[in-house]
Amino acid sequence: MTGVTKTIRLSGGSSNSIEDAITTVLGRAALTIADIASFEVVKLGGTVSDSGLPESYDVTLDITFGVRESVHG
Repeated sequence: MTGVTKTIRLSGGSSNSIEDAITTVLGRAALTIADIASFEVVKLGGTVSDSGLPESYDVTLDITFGVRESVHG
């Protein structure tokens, strides 16, 4: 990617998997942010059931996108 980029930090979760949590966060971000170029997982976590199995998955992502040029004239 060339030009100027911006990185924001977003968090979200899923009861299905880490991958689903990432997809959920990126999908929601894409509703309002154009030109998403990349992401980095900053934090992974979740909760554990009484039986010791993962119950939910939480992710925090740094999402980078291109800053569009403003045309005045």
